[in-house]
Amino acid sequence: MDKRLIREALKVMGEEPFTPASLARRLKISPGEAESIVGALLAHGFLKLVKSDLCMECPLKASCGANQLTGALVYELTEKGRKLVSGALDPL
Repeated sequence: MDKRLIREALKVMGEEPFTPASLARRLKISPGEAESIVGALLAHGFLKLVKSDLCMECPLKASCGANQLTGALVYELTEKGRKLVSGALDPL
């Protein structure tokens, strides 16, 4: 996988809730490529799945938009993922 694409994907992921389809549109790649990136980042500990019921208790739910992703999986960066975005860690 292209290191530049991984870093760009992580930046997008850190900006707002996303689905593989929305990630693909932002990065101008195929949905399959976006799903592969998400899978690889999950497997390497850069992302984690957020349970949707946590959104209901979040004080930022009105402004976040994650609760509008009905039926979609919501992910967030782990500390390891944030380090990768900042350049403090080499990608995969």
